[in-house]
Amino acid sequence: MFSKMKIGHFAKYNNISVQTLRYYEQIDLLHPVSIDVGSNYRYYHINQSAAVDNIQFLKQFNFSLEEIKHIMNDTEGLAELSQTVEKKKAELLEQRKLLDQQLEDIESFQAGALIFQEKQSQTTIEVAHFPTRPILTYSIDKNIYEMTNEEYEFYLRAFKSHVSQQKIPIGRFNRVGTIMSKRQFLTEEFVSQELFIFTPKQFKHTKSLRSGLYATFYCHSFKEELPALSQFKAALQQQDYQIVGDYVCEVVYEKNKTDAMNRTMFIRMQIPVKKRGENMWQ
Repeated sequence: MFSKMKIGHFAKYNNISVQTLRYYEQIDLLHPVSIDVGSNYRYYHINQSAAVDNIQFLKQFNFSLEEIKHIMNDTEGLAELSQTVEKKKAELLEQRKLLDQQLEDIESFQAGALIFQEKQSQTTIEVAHFPTRPILTYSIDKNIYEMTNEEYEFYLRAFKSHVSQQKIPIGRFNRVGTIMSKRQFLTEEFVSQELFIFTPKQFKHTKSLRSGLYATFYCHSFKEELPALSQFKAALQQQDYQIVGDYVCEVVYEKNKTDAMNRTMFIRMQIPVKKRGENMWQ
């Protein structure tokens, strides 16, 4: 077996194209050990495979070929190399953070679609345990239940701008909700002037929806929600549930056609409860 070989054989041994090797020569990254003057054949030595391995290793981290050449040929010590690698490491960590967030957002969308599929015809209340859910809130100056569709959209635009200023991924905006105080729910003074979105786990939030048992009810629009609020309250009283916190309206699923002029949404109405006589922390 010959240690020195033509470019095609060397390319095959290293699972790399001939065109790539020619380009590496052109940019002064990796040269053949010799070139036949008559035939112009390029010859590489098998030991140059180590350099190819290094190049391929560094390429997977998205170093440019110029950076790779500098890293591999640096003879001035490790300080500059360490800075270059540390910078790339920071970039990769930021990319991982973004990917983790995108996965979290798409899982949230999937969960909402599943809730819609399973609960779209639900007509009775259910009780479920929810974990602590961090949120970002946004106060507005008008009751959401007295808004036109157009007014609602303008308030959403302002909230969306606020979300962007907080450096929160805009994917979080697909599940906007509203909050109403426990007092207003109990007295049926249905007023909500606080919007919210769920925030990423790593976001430094100031508020959260506490963990515990929540009674849930579903509807398909804000117009349906208003009369459903009285039904929801009556059903809770009928089943002997005590309300122990603020009412939350959460849009769990929304998929609008491109020519739609009104939002198509599926809403999960929810409020923290306990059975009368029970310790809510049990």
